[in-house]
Amino acid sequence: MIQRKQTLWLLLSAISSGLTFKFPFYSGIVAPGTTGVEGPELTATDNIYLILLTVLVLGLSAITIFLFKDRRKQIQLSLFGLVASLGLIAVYWIYSQNFSAGNIAITALLTLLIVLGFFFAIQGIRKDQKLIKDLDRLR
Repeated sequence: MIQRKQTLWLLLSAISSGLTFKFPFYSGIVAPGTTGVEGPELTATDNIYLILLTVLVLGLSAITIFLFKDRRKQIQLSLFGLVASLGLIAVYWIYSQNFSAGNIAITALLTLLIVLGFFFAIQGIRKDQKLIKDLDRLR
């Protein structure tokens, strides 16, 4: 299980999504009268939508690791995780508009690592499917 490349990519996604609870996506000054953002940094713990999406992405990547025997289900959950992680970036971007001044933190790259992890895991699963199909044809 651990020797497969897609397991490592999914593990990267899980670790990166876990780290978004600690590290900020955006830092700056919150515009007066805005809701949904607490404090000068936007992290995954600032809003219920961010918390739910981050937990969903973290759970999908962790569960998908252990579905190595069912590649079809693994690729479906990975695709859903990819879409959910892109949605997470969109929600982060929407809430970053509540800041009057500031900039994107360097740790925003963690959200991009989540997307890359799911993307490369999908490619690894497809390679496994192709390999199994080729081996079945040779028998």
